Amino acid sequence: MSMRKRAVATVTAALLGAGTLGLAVAPAADADSYHGIDGNGVVSDDWQDEEDLSVDDHTNSNATALWQSVLYADGAKWQDEDGDWHNYSRNQIDGAFGARTESATQWWQERYGLTENDGVVTDQSWEFAQQWLHGPFSGGQVRYHGDKRDVDFKRISGKYRVKLKGTGPWRNAYYDQVG
Repeated sequence: MSMRKRAVATVTAALLGAGTLGLAVAPAADADSYHGIDGNGVVSDDWQDEEDLSVDDHTNSNATALWQSVLYADGAKWQDEDGDWHNYSRNQIDGAFGARTESATQWWQERYGLTENDGVVTDQSWEFAQQWLHGPFSGGQVRYHGDKRDVDFKRISGKYRVKLKGTGPWRNAYYDQVG
């Protein structure tokens, strides 16, 4: 093979390799563009691989609002600085994981006998909560059957959606943004 043909073959191989690499990377980058609660597959398996939520992890996010909806549905209580207990209300579904949400999460974890009961939402909490998910129903509705009340979410194109304070427009349950 002549030097020229070898050079052309080498350049062609490099370009094809780069093109193939570009094709292989593109779907992964596209899949990573949604950083939120995943809703692909069977509803009863939706929450088994979600990220941690806490005062240090995804503190202000729509994913936190989704978790707060679970607390509200199950009638969670939070303890104030004076030791008084308060019901977790729909108005507290604001996407901010602060002291009230941490306290209510700890109450929820203790109530259901979870070994991880430090107020941090980990795999154990997600997996326990997902057993109360039902659906999807028409329009992508998914219902969480709580101990005190039911709350609804939307699951459209593999993305969970939540309403802040239980009202207003549906918002993607992103880990990195609220509102």
